[in-house]
Amino acid sequence: MKKTLAIATVFAALALLGARAVRSQAEDPLDPLRVAPDTHKLAFENVFVRVLDVHVPPGKTEPRHRHPHGLSVYFTDWDVKVTVDGKPAQVNSRKSGTFAWSDAVVHTVENVGKTEGRVLRIELKY
Repeated sequence: MKKTLAIATVFAALALLGARAVRSQAEDPLDPLRVAPDTHKLAFENVFVRVLDVHVPPGKTEPRHRHPHGLSVYFTDWDVKVTVDGKPAQVNSRKSGTFAWSDAVVHTVENVGKTEGRVLRIELKY
């Protein structure tokens, strides 16, 4: 009986945390799904992660948006200008098959190259 109660308590806590995480992202005015729906699509989501499928065409500048900490996996070679709040803009060359960890960030992104940027963004919810 105690084991069953403990397991039920753990599942209830996970459900509450998941609901809170989903609600807080959905309410965020800087959520990329809200401010950049043309470039960010929801690929997968559960209580632990949210995965975004990102396509940034050449010349496209995404509006200012926020990401929690997570991992970006790059599927194309592309040049991107990233402007993080409070920091100077930085141009990076991303290579297909590479990945990068980033802490939580608020930024704008501009594809300054000649190829589409394709990224899978894996955002952690804890």
